[in-house]
Amino acid sequence: MEYKYSKDDNFEDFACGRVLYHRSGMPCFPVRLADEIFKRCMEHLGRQDDIVLFDPCCGGGYMAAVLGLLNPAAIRKFVCSDIDEEAVALARSNLSLLTMDGLLRRRDQIAEMIETFGKQSHKDAMRSVDRFIGIMRERPFVPEIRCFTADALDKTAFCGMDFTADIVIADVPYGNLSTWSEKEDVAADMLLDSVKCAIHEDSVVAVVCDKSQKIRNSGYKRLERFKAGKRVVEILHLWT
Repeated sequence: MEYKYSKDDNFEDFACGRVLYHRSGMPCFPVRLADEIFKRCMEHLGRQDDIVLFDPCCGGGYMAAVLGLLNPAAIRKFVCSDIDEEAVALARSNLSLLTMDGLLRRRDQIAEMIETFGKQSHKDAMRSVDRFIGIMRERPFVPEIRCFTADALDKTAFCGMDFTADIVIADVPYGNLSTWSEKEDVAADMLLDSVKCAIHEDSVVAVVCDKSQKIRNSGYKRLERFKAGKRVVEILHLWT
């Protein structure tokens, strides 16, 4: 694929478990691809700041946290949900890294690991967390953060919520989660139905799927579609 906005940079600071929290079985997401999707969504939205970002399949919150660190002045509010309570707990930890308190707490943890083990990997992590602290010090605001448990395939899951998302980015699970794999053929369309309650007429929705999954939801029009390795990314807009 051709990257239009995200630079081919060194993203080692974002390695799972380095500064960002990680647990076995919780997937990460390619950093540059996440940033590219977000920036394409911003282009379609026509706005570069004051954005409410919603990830309804957040897992451990890795992608949302990465986007917050890469785009510190763009996102005003982060909303993340997942059906797995343990994933949501991890997401809270990762999104805490978008606050100075969370970063300083993580820095203390890394300093303790350096003192106890003295590994080079921990020293590298200290340099990474210090870079993140520098980024957050320059940010003009502290973002709002909300994480909660919800089934993204439930059409009413996000109705009556106290937020409206400008950009939705969802990496749709496949194969490894029974709740989704049983409905794999229609899961993306069910997800799109559920997020309608949480968006406005100008919102942009990006769905990342396996190549075998198809999006046929007639409530949305396609803005663009592209492939990235085994993934297909569809960027959509409500029909109005």
